[in-house]
Amino acid sequence: MSEISEMLEQYVQIADYVDNAEAQIKPAKEALANIKEALLAKMNEMDLNSLKSTVGHAVTRVKTTSAKVEDAEAFYDFVFETGDTSYLTKHVSKDAVEAYITEHNEAPPGVTTEQVTTIRFTRAKK
Repeated sequence: MSEISEMLEQYVQIADYVDNAEAQIKPAKEALANIKEALLAKMNEMDLNSLKSTVGHAVTRVKTTSAKVEDAEAFYDFVFETGDTSYLTKHVSKDAVEAYITEHNEAPPGVTTEQVTTIRFTRAKK
């Protein structure tokens, strides 16, 4: 067996082990999720931000907010009219940068890029 075949066989064996382990703990993860959901419901009902058990375990209610631009034109009009750029973040479109590099053989001014190559493993169909 070639070195590559041996590595692929080892990968399959370890991936099978991980898949089996995950299948075994799936019910426990579901139970944890159900308990967390019930605790959050109780904390919301009681308007509590944190709880502590008699054995020292603590639970804290955490609120996360996300925002998405639904109407870019209206949003940018708002930013330009108010002059408040605090709504904007410093990121660049990966797709636009890749297109620019394809056309110009370099990144746009002020932009650096990094590429990482990995592998994707696909199991043989049984």
